[in-house]
Amino acid sequence: MFMYELNQWPESVYLDAEKGFMVAAIQAKVDLFLDSVRKEGPSPEAFSCKNLGKKLGGLWQANLKVNRLQIRVLYAPYRRKIVVFLIHKKTSKQEQERAYKLAMKRKAEVDPIMKKGGIISDGPTTLN
Repeated sequence: MFMYELNQWPESVYLDAEKGFMVAAIQAKVDLFLDSVRKEGPSPEAFSCKNLGKKLGGLWQANLKVNRLQIRVLYAPYRRKIVVFLIHKKTSKQEQERAYKLAMKRKAEVDPIMKKGGIISDGPTTLN
């Protein structure tokens, strides 16, 4: 079975979320989602995922619910690679807009790398 390569940009995406708000239950749900993406691709069957369209730079968004919290994962597929740009807790409309802007900025940094062959070396690390 082919697995997708899962990366993050910058290399601290997962660690920043872990330090900021991920308690054990949230971390378990995020890990389950990331593992599903690695196996099934950008839209795993068990999760609510959608492409946000051209207006948001082709980002994908996954909505994960843990208790009463909504966790969002912003990412983009590049053939058999998927790059995670941001994991954040949904709080307000303003926070969501800031998250979209940050994820689009990070995606704009990765796009040229992926167009040149998709080898990410001095930035994102593979998520295990």
